[in-house]
Amino acid sequence: MSLKLNKQFLLSVLTVSALTISGCSDKETAPEQKATATPEPAPQVAEPAQSEPAKPEAEVAEPAAPVEAPAEPAAVARDGQTIYKTACIACHDAGVAGAPKLGDKAAWAPRIAKGSDALYSNLQNGLNAMPPKGTCMNCSEDELKAVLDYMIKQGS
Repeated sequence: MSLKLNKQFLLSVLTVSALTISGCSDKETAPEQKATATPEPAPQVAEPAQSEPAKPEAEVAEPAAPVEAPAEPAAVARDGQTIYKTACIACHDAGVAGAPKLGDKAAWAPRIAKGSDALYSNLQNGLNAMPPKGTCMNCSEDELKAVLDYMIKQGS
């Protein structure tokens, strides 16, 4: 941007210099031409923002009222089934590496017997081939509990 302003400034200076050197001025204009000729506005030279003079107080606009940012929508917690279908199904649908299949009551019974706290701890920390949080690294604690509840319900 400053390069563009510098080019405009340089062009204006060169134009004024060329007119001055060639002898053009309002004094040399014939009287009859002066009466009918409309003066051309002087070229405006844009100056860099940091050197602009301060505006008189009368020209300073009132600051606009602050605009409040729109409230961010509350994060919508995903339900257990949705999380299962996106993060758990790859292993628990096929029983990969010993993962209990969804709905397999015989495989889930001994796990459910340990209690939901033990199952949640396994989910949170990982167990055997299952990494911590399964494969749902962006799941909140509530979402992890929701998917665990969903899987327990299907296995009981």
